[in-house]
Amino acid sequence: MFVMLGHDAVARALVDNGVDTVFAVLGDGNLFIGENLAREHGVNLVSATHEANAVLMAQGWAKATGRIGVATVTHGPGLTNTITALVEGAKNETPILVVAGDTPIENEQHLQNLDQHALVVATGAGFQPVRNAATIAEDVSTAVRRAYFEHRPIVLNVPLNVEWDDVEYQPHPVFNPPPVRLAPDPDQLDAALGLLASAVRPVILAGRGAVTSGAREALIRLGDVLGAPLSASLLATGLFRGEPFDLGIHGTLSHPVAAETFAAADCLIVFGAGMNYFTTGNQMMLAGKRVVHVDLDPTHIDRFVTVDVGVVGDAKVVAEAMAEMLLDVEHTPSGFRTSDLESKLREFDPTGAFDDKSYDGAVDPRTLTRRLDVGLPERRQVVIDGGRFMFDALTLSVPEPQDFVTSHAFGSIGLGTGTAIGAAVARPDRPTVFCVGDGGLMMGGLTELSTAVHLGLDLIVVVYNDNCYGAEHIQLVAKGLDPAASLHDWPDFCSVAASMGFDTARILSLDDIDAAMNVVNNRKSGIPVLIEASIDPDVVSTIYQQLG
Repeated sequence: MFVMLGHDAVARALVDNGVDTVFAVLGDGNLFIGENLAREHGVNLVSATHEANAVLMAQGWAKATGRIGVATVTHGPGLTNTITALVEGAKNETPILVVAGDTPIENEQHLQNLDQHALVVATGAGFQPVRNAATIAEDVSTAVRRAYFEHRPIVLNVPLNVEWDDVEYQPHPVFNPPPVRLAPDPDQLDAALGLLASAVRPVILAGRGAVTSGAREALIRLGDVLGAPLSASLLATGLFRGEPFDLGIHGTLSHPVAAETFAAADCLIVFGAGMNYFTTGNQMMLAGKRVVHVDLDPTHIDRFVTVDVGVVGDAKVVAEAMAEMLLDVEHTPSGFRTSDLESKLREFDPTGAFDDKSYDGAVDPRTLTRRLDVGLPERRQVVIDGGRFMFDALTLSVPEPQDFVTSHAFGSIGLGTGTAIGAAVARPDRPTVFCVGDGGLMMGGLTELSTAVHLGLDLIVVVYNDNCYGAEHIQLVAKGLDPAASLHDWPDFCSVAASMGFDTARILSLDDIDAAMNVVNNRKSGIPVLIEASIDPDVVSTIYQQLG
């Protein structure tokens, strides 16, 4: 047992729970917690320029590592600045711990006094108060446990007066997340197998839940047994890379060969994927199909669509059980995996799916994305901001699904810069490619470019610049209205980034892309790169046209 001040006890409890990296904007309410974390415990304290970005950095770090991300902010405006980031984290179910100072309980007239509980609850995040100095270790441990099991941000609320109380610190038992390997209910499994056995044209769809359970090989084997082509949700991008019957993304981003195959299927077997609007093409891609949905979380089944059979269980365990039971009854694979389909998938060239509309002064965003996919370092992680451009950028490939990070669960632009920095801090062994629109960079991340330079991150920022808010521009044009309200005269992004310490490249035509890739491939250690690509706001992705 050790005697220390409350703020030191909070820091000690965080470290006791395995925290080694914290993203921070320090103020009166959390200054001494952060200082103690860095000085006393050697925690990597990463300073952000804005509280929202600190939380988003914790989100990117969590997505890249599979661990709980941690941020700390001060009271009042420090916490109100995190609202959109907290909503994003809650909607994309990311475990994040936000240590927030609070004004002294006895000082009602403190300028930054606020009902922080009401604020946090409104975002969908959880609120965990530090009750008093004696309960600090327990309350921190509870907050960590809640973030893990509730899959959302948890705000640990620390009143300033508690931080200066004397504490007889008694370590609380450390939380070690147990492995989850839930076996399916036999009746649910039998019902699913009955449906699968009668399928003539089955397709397997894997989501992020299948990725986290390590189900890849089990699903490939099940696909072989069923004769089912393989597909992935956006968040499982690249899961079946290299497999001859990999259809790629199932949903609004499906390529033509895959879309044709999905349309012909009569059964969809879903493992750990949310059956949302984008994954199902507003449910139109489910027409004429029977659906089996396997998920570890029972609340995810029938959440967006009603399925024929739901199976609660771990994706890997269920896939292995299905394959074994089908083999036991000598199930004959379907004939859906044809040599013709294999040839079409092997020969498909995405650049042939559209007519390039590049000209001197602007490049077609679809062509740009395809050239980036080939030219950027193959061993990379990719982070995508929100915005109209993302319907092209989201088709960038990654070596593994864990290398793919998004930041648009709330449909907000401007959340990607912080997320990308957090992911880059988490995985310094590979470059982080961050794709962002001009509006998103201006709204939420331009100042954090200095953070990337300060940290010496291997970050490659690609700005799709159409000098407007693109989604709003195209809506005005479609209505026959003047799009002037959507247009913006932004600063020169290359000049701004260079002033902060970036190496830069500008793309005004297709001829400039190779030169930009040379800048990337010859980048210096510790110096991030920004590529500004001019695109035409009237050149719209085919996918976006379909959604509109």
